[in-house]
Formats: sequence, structure tokens, C-alpha cells
Amino acid sequence: MTDKNARVGAILSAEDRIVQFLGYGKYVGDEIPEEAVGFMAEALKTNKITNPKIVLDSGKVVYGCECWWGSEEKVKEELAKYAKVVDVDIDQVRKEIRKQ
Repeated sequence: MTDKNARVGAILSAEDRIVQFLGYGKYVGDEIPEEAVGFMAEALKTNKITNPKIVLDSGKVVYGCECWWGSEEKVKEELAKYAKVVDVDIDQVRKEIRKQ
């Protein structure tokens, strides 16, 4: 379990040596993922189940159900394995998912 206010990183996806990176921030505890999108987020919201909440350094919020996340150190190690790291915006990701 991650300590509250621990530094973490969040990865959206990885494919073909390219990783889509959401950013670094702090794990702030578990909450119902109201802003989150995707099938898992919908199930959590419907059933009022909490999920890890991460406040990125940008101020934006991402939930564990929307990404792969871990300690800042571990995420840095993982990112180093990829040929290219692309920064992505969780708001844009959510907008695209909602269009589908």
C-alpha cells in the first residue's frame, strides 16, 4: 500500500517502445472516481467504490483505474526502458474516451 502524500508517477499506456505518460504527483488517498472514464471507472462510480486518487504536479487528477501507477522511483525506472516518452493530458484522454 502506498502512503498518503507519497510521490508517484502515472503511465497511461505503453506500446511499440513508446509510453504515454500522464506525469508525476502525489497519491492523496482513495475516493470515488467521479471524473474518471472507462469501464472500470463506471463500475466503481455505480457501486460507490473508492479508488486511488493521484493529484499530478500539473494540478490535474487521475485515478488508479485510469492508469498504471507506482512510486516515482519505480515509474522513472520503467520509463527508462522505452525509446520514447510522450506526455499526455488526462483531460484530453477523457475527452476522447467520452466521444467514443
